[in-house]
Amino acid sequence: MTLQPTAGQLASSKDEPVKSAGEWRLDWWSIAAVVPAIVVLLGFLFLFFYGIFQSLTDFRFGRPLVHLVGFNNYAALIKTEDFWSSVRATLSYAGLAVLVEAIFGLALAKLFATEVFLARLMRPVILLPLVLPPMSVALMWTTMMDPQNGILNYLLSLVGISRFAWISDPTTAMFSLVLIDVWTYTSFFALIIFAGLQGINDEVREAARVNGAKGWATFRYIELPLVAPYILIAAVFRLIESLNQFDIIFGTTQGGPGDSTAVLSVRAYIVAFQNLAFGRGAALMVINWLIVLVGAFAMVKLWRFVRQRVS
Repeated sequence: MTLQPTAGQLASSKDEPVKSAGEWRLDWWSIAAVVPAIVVLLGFLFLFFYGIFQSLTDFRFGRPLVHLVGFNNYAALIKTEDFWSSVRATLSYAGLAVLVEAIFGLALAKLFATEVFLARLMRPVILLPLVLPPMSVALMWTTMMDPQNGILNYLLSLVGISRFAWISDPTTAMFSLVLIDVWTYTSFFALIIFAGLQGINDEVREAARVNGAKGWATFRYIELPLVAPYILIAAVFRLIESLNQFDIIFGTTQGGPGDSTAVLSVRAYIVAFQNLAFGRGAALMVINWLIVLVGAFAMVKLWRFVRQRVS
């Protein structure tokens, strides 16, 4: 006996589209667009894991044989005062730079949100420091901070202030580097915070004014909590970059005077490419990466917490 399809089955079969042979073929154009990104990602992962492997070896330039030494490089590093000095310098530089940039960036963003003449004058030029190569910034500021012939000391002399040592004194070198970083990257904070201020509904401000809130109260209780997530997300990116900062520091002080500005990235360069101890230099960079990871994770957790509070 032959079973005949019912009317409902015939209708459903007619509604189902019939795929042609071309639709079953691979989308080679999409694959070709994704392959370069996958290759770059795999390349970064290979270099990252190779760096970790190298940190577990006694690899030195000119040594024909390389042996696995496990965590000996790390154990030797944490026993030296130079390593802890570099950790303190790294955390001090990143913490001070990000904090000062957040404060000045918030002030600039608030200024840009107004219609005063100074705001209109500064908007087109505020991003200029960001587009300059870091090494060019370092060389420019090194010239300006020259204790004898630098323009900064000349300007200070006009107001009766004696010569400042800037980057040539261990007690002022870190302050000088933070100043350079603030000049370069404050505009990054200002741009992101300004975007957050522009996203605040004017009705919220108007409601605060109706309830008697004046300018400072409106900023403190309305605008600041609403832009706090923007401040923190900018701080995440700047913290990552500041903990990895190399160009500005090496281009100005090369880790000196003494070891006062020898952050972990600069220390790793000196150990690997000047002392030719590549295994120990790789160990320093892995430790630097762990510090960046912990710092970024903590900032992201704080950002999520603040975002939930203001949402």
